[in-house]
Amino acid sequence: MSDSCNQTMVVTGLGKVTGKPDLVTIQLGITTHAEQLTDAQSENTKRSQSVIDRLLSQGIERDDIQTTAYTVSPQYDYIDGQQRFREYEVHHQLQVTVRTISIIGEVIDAAIQAGATEVSSIQFGIANASDLYELALHKAVEQAHNHAKALASAAEVVLNRVPVHIEENSRNVSVPIAIHQLKMSAAPLIESGTLEIEATVTVTYTYH
Repeated sequence: MSDSCNQTMVVTGLGKVTGKPDLVTIQLGITTHAEQLTDAQSENTKRSQSVIDRLLSQGIERDDIQTTAYTVSPQYDYIDGQQRFREYEVHHQLQVTVRTISIIGEVIDAAIQAGATEVSSIQFGIANASDLYELALHKAVEQAHNHAKALASAAEVVLNRVPVHIEENSRNVSVPIAIHQLKMSAAPLIESGTLEIEATVTVTYTYH
């Protein structure tokens, strides 16, 4: 605190809002194996193109299909303490954004039928998340102000309503579902639930 004419208090505020997801990001993997690298790569390219074509036929925009990883790994066996080459593994990772929540299951099913070997994650999101975060931020500042008023009342001091400093601490989005390494033969039923967006602030007030 400073002198008696300009005492300060520091309070925190938390704001929360919920929203219905309107998009989902899916990580699809296509993995192939062969003793010859060119064979493994050729098969992977064929399967990957098949998956992409099927996704496009499901109404997914081409810009919403992106390669996020492509790896080539030699695989070995260990026999009698000796490392022996077995085959090459080629893995192609696709990130797919689905903007119609109701068709998520059908999209996953179509991708697997077309050659995808795994679904490594499903992440729901909200297109206007920034607008919801601003609302959460507003609530956080409001809570901090109410907290400061309560402290001032309890201490029998007069609060200066205009804060001298506001610091945004963090933002957080609670994800309703995360699925790892799924392998399925039928369209899964996936509920999107709701997303909770949080904002926290630290606010400094003066009082006398």
